[in-house]
Amino acid sequence: MICREHDGAIVMVKQHDHGKLAGELAIWFKEEHVPEEGRRDEVLWAVAEHDRGWIDLDETPFWNDAEHAPYSFIDFPVVPKLTFYKRGLDEIEARTPYGALLCSLHFERLIKISGLDYPELTLYQEHEEERRSRIHRELEVSKPIGEDELYYDARLLEFCDDLSLYLALNEPGSPKSEEHPWWREGFSGSEDFSFTSGRTITVEWKDKSTLVLDPFPFKKTVEVAFMLKRVQRSEIAKRGIAPAYRDTPEEECRIVLTALNES
Repeated sequence: MICREHDGAIVMVKQHDHGKLAGELAIWFKEEHVPEEGRRDEVLWAVAEHDRGWIDLDETPFWNDAEHAPYSFIDFPVVPKLTFYKRGLDEIEARTPYGALLCSLHFERLIKISGLDYPELTLYQEHEEERRSRIHRELEVSKPIGEDELYYDARLLEFCDDLSLYLALNEPGSPKSEEHPWWREGFSGSEDFSFTSGRTITVEWKDKSTLVLDPFPFKKTVEVAFMLKRVQRSEIAKRGIAPAYRDTPEEECRIVLTALNES
């Protein structure tokens, strides 16, 4: 789950819903590098499905007694997290080996950023390094991977994942002072896209339904939507997290993404 607090409720977004939102963002992203024999359909599918390993797990949230909150993607225990990472990657590879390579690299980056050090992490990383090497070898025979192609696709997944997380982890309309700290200085890595001219993409809420991005990364103004639940802490205290979550109705959050000079 992706979780945040707001007005006595825990706002909860399923990981796979966040993934599908990332995939929608990728569809409208400015195309800079589309190889003549590119893998665009595979890449878009992989971006949308990169968190599919969490589908079953997110049907019922788990309570973290130490944090007095549901376990989230940030503090979920490492061993089962790695199990679901691997499960999702196996499913992605069955559809698109290149997509699995892309997502495996993405999770590797997230693990390194986390700074965690567990024996299980070492085993997972060794397994994924073997997976990536095998996919490279197999594709070298049928459809070789260009170095620029993989670098660009990895940046695309990273940015769309980050922006989708931003939308899930921030209350629409929040001032900068209340914004999630991960992105107050902008989206790391976005300066690598050629259209930014070395600038980092930053965001700011114009109002409760409009987010301004500068430089603007999409082909046009985009309206996106995702589902969430606002689970009241009072209901959790009375009934427990599982029934409180189950009986809370979903609501749709719709956001317009626009450029600075159009806001």
